Amino acid sequence: MMLKELCKISLEEQIKEIDTKITDLQERKKQLMVAKEREELRRFVETAEKNGLSPAELARQLLARQA
Repeated sequence: MMLKELCKISLEEQIKEIDTKITDLQERKKQLMVAKEREELRRFVETAEKNGLSPAELARQLLARQA
């Protein structure tokens, strides 16, 4: 937005616009983080399978490490 346009909009309206943008960006960030976690998990399982582990065996081994 240009400075002239900002001057035409009240401060309250500008604050509301910024708050909306922040909320939208925070939601997008959450979506991207979930997608990243899924991708990391997919790669992890894929690597385990390449090394001869089934997803069930991988889960058992991970659970055994936590115990």
